[in-house]
Amino acid sequence: MFVNQKAQEISYALVRVAAYIRRQEFRQRIERLAFQLLEDISSGNLEIAIRTNTSLESLLNLGKSIYEIEPINAKIILGELASLNSAIRQIAGLEDLPDLENTFSRLPAVVAEKQESGFDQRSRILNAAMPHLDNSMNGNTNGNGINATIRQSAILEKIRQSENRQSQLKDILVAFPDVSERTMRYDLQKLCAQSLLERIGNGGPGGYYLLKP
Repeated sequence: MFVNQKAQEISYALVRVAAYIRRQEFRQRIERLAFQLLEDISSGNLEIAIRTNTSLESLLNLGKSIYEIEPINAKIILGELASLNSAIRQIAGLEDLPDLENTFSRLPAVVAEKQESGFDQRSRILNAAMPHLDNSMNGNTNGNGINATIRQSAILEKIRQSENRQSQLKDILVAFPDVSERTMRYDLQKLCAQSLLERIGNGGPGGYYLLKP
């Protein structure tokens, strides 16, 4: 069913974005409503789902205003919430929308089953499910898109799996051949600013990035 799949896409994106919210209570509210949206849709409580949807829209707008959520991320998810809200209203008989299939985004592409890490699998599912998201994985942007959030999570995962939970820039670049050095430095700087990484050294050959506990 379209609304079930759309709710899953949105909930996954919300959880990924929430991971970078600094205020704990605000992050928990976003995560709680993301799961609540899934429960409302799966249980058929469509009128309650509309209220949950509205609450998420308000929180996303607030998060964007207080710089807890990247504006491009908020814009993308708000658009998806609007599509979901219209679909729910049509199913519930609250409004009459013609040609539902052509009104909303295409159903997610099937993701081939393969052996990969849990993070890589989740990232691939999101990219396949929401192909119209900002394509910043190629390193040509400043990393503000939702794919930048996914890429930065992958960087953290790579360093977490490294010996002593630390890596030099050259080793990280090897692990992400499609990302430019400029974009990688931006990502690492942002992760340090978020207190997720610590830069050790002055940036010379002996410098490295350490994953904070």
